Formats: sequence, C-alpha cells, structure tokens
Amino acid sequence: MFSQLMKRIAAAAELPPPWSAWGAIGAMLASFLAIIIGSAISIIIGDSQYTPLLGWSLGGVLIIAFVWFTRRAPRYWSSLWNNASDSQPSSNPTQNIFWYLLIGVGLAILLDLIGRGIIGQIIPDPELFTLYGYVQLYGQPVLGISWVLVILFMVVLQPLAEGLVFQGMLLPSLRATVSPWAGFILAVAAYTMFHFVTYQSSSITNTTVLIWIGVLQPLISGLIFAAVRVYTGSTRAAILTHMAFGLFAVIKLLTLVSR
Repeated sequence: MFSQLMKRIAAAAELPPPWSAWGAIGAMLASFLAIIIGSAISIIIGDSQYTPLLGWSLGGVLIIAFVWFTRRAPRYWSSLWNNASDSQPSSNPTQNIFWYLLIGVGLAILLDLIGRGIIGQIIPDPELFTLYGYVQLYGQPVLGISWVLVILFMVVLQPLAEGLVFQGMLLPSLRATVSPWAGFILAVAAYTMFHFVTYQSSSITNTTVLIWIGVLQPLISGLIFAAVRVYTGSTRAAILTHMAFGLFAVIKLLTLVSR
C-alpha cells in the first residue's frame, strides 16, 4: 500500500480541477479571514472558557459557507468531492468508512505516543489546549456549552472546513499547477502554517511543546489527510479520517479533565 501511495503522489493521475491554484490560495486566505472574523465576534460576545472555540466554530461555518457559495456549481462541486481520473477511480467512503475512521484514530494514538516521548506527557490537541489550561488554571469544570462546541468544532466543522479548502481545493490544484510531489508538499505546508497561526495558545511558553503541537503535530496529520485524499481521490475520505481524529481528541480531553 505504501509503494502504491508513493506512485500515486508522484504521478499526475488526477484530472486538473476546474479552478486555478490562485483560486484555491484565495480560498485559503479567505479561511484565515473567516477565523479572524469569527474570533472577533466571539470576543465581542464575552470572554469565557469557550470563547476561542466559539470563534473558531463561527469561522468554520463561514469557511464552509464561502466554499459553498463560490463552488456550488455542479462542475465545481463534483470535482471538489471527487477528482480522480479513469486510471485512479475515486473511493466510495460509504464502502470503506471503517478504514478511514481507523486511520484517523490510529493517527491520533500515534501522535500521542510520539508527543509523550518528546514532551514527557499527553496533552490536549492545540485547538483544545486553551480550554484545558483555563480549567486547570481556575479549577472550574468544562461547561456544557463548551462540550457542545468542542464536539461540534472538532468532529464536524473543522474537518469539513479544512478538508474542503486544503484537501479538496488546494491540494489538487497545486499538484496540477506545480508538480505532483511539490504540490503535495506545498499543500501540507499550507495546512501546517494555517494551524500554527490559527490555533496556538498564548499560554504556551515551553519551546518544545510549541514546536510539537504547533508545527510537528499538524505537519504529520496534514501529511496523512493529504495522503488519504491522493490515495482515494476522494475529499470525503480525508474528511472522514479527520472526523475520527477529532473525535479521539474530544475523548482525550474528557479523560484529561476527569482526572
């Protein structure tokens, strides 16, 4: 399977998407703007333990809406979800959903094992670190609305928003415009940069922890999500993998705050 994945990454097997690389880059920049707008709205509403999650959730909704309104035409929408050529038939997620969920959970476990070896402990994912720190600092339990936002964002909104932009739009357009391998690497680098800029907590002062959860963790997860997208030719498969990854992050947070 690994050798086949390498061949698919190296080969220009996918059909060029009906949007340019600049259009995909524009969608990525719009994603940054959406997160900024969502965060600004959440701050206006009030500062609380769930403020960052509320802002990111609003940003996720805006990203999904942006992709929908700009790419809802049939020729865009079909390519956005599945963009394989005849030599690389796209995978049907309903037939292989178990494997995609297993990959997502396996990735989460692997990152926790590596992270424990690097920083000496298991910590929440970057998106949940602020909430975890808030609970640890003030000794308050996670509020019900916080849990709703955690599940909504980590399992639904983030996988959909990031999957549509980075694996659905940016990855195939860069591979078609630059080269298969260079486009793959650039798309993963863009995904990593988005996470580093967007989801970092100002409370993180340890350089090792910052490098791990800010750079290495999103880099590895971005590689896996992009690999699933290239191997299957299906954005839905990458999103399902990301959803399982996010669900594990929710369960991990529940375990950590219940100690």
